[in-house]
Amino acid sequence: MAAKKFIVEPHFRLQEWVAEEKGYFKDEGLDYVFQELIQSTDGAHHYKGDKVGAFQSFERGRQADVSCACHWTVGVAASKGKGRLYADVYSVAPSGIFVPADSPIRKPEDLAGVPIAVGYQSGSHYATIQALEPYMRPEAINLSFADGMLFKRMELLIEGKAQASARCGARSATSICGRTAIPTTT
Repeated sequence: MAAKKFIVEPHFRLQEWVAEEKGYFKDEGLDYVFQELIQSTDGAHHYKGDKVGAFQSFERGRQADVSCACHWTVGVAASKGKGRLYADVYSVAPSGIFVPADSPIRKPEDLAGVPIAVGYQSGSHYATIQALEPYMRPEAINLSFADGMLFKRMELLIEGKAQASARCGARSATSICGRTAIPTTT
């Protein structure tokens, strides 16, 4: 029986793109497929609808041997036998809550009751709650899950159709141009 190829789904993790470009996987003799799903799907891969997020993709079974999600999601998935968390290779990414530049929202408290687009059961979901807890009561945090895990939320923010959007990692850098980041401490 032929051995199954190892599937690497890089997402936004720079280290896997560098390893692919420099040939490190091949140098180690890894029989693999570099399965890029962001550019090849114009981001549509991450628009699954309302309340469908990273954890649901683990429940369905991911079609990769190496993939990623926030540590909250991977930890829960691992506890249910749906994946493994390798803490020694986990990365930390910057994140923020962004609003349009002309928004009257200037401080975390101004976000009370305002819909904040986040990915359901994804890093932005949990990080937004954690970031806002020092500034408002939990019931004042208004998370919106309808705009997908990644790109649709950014698109709506840039078009001025979203009042606020939480962004993590590389996605936060692409949201900054013409937007205001709300400073919080986590």
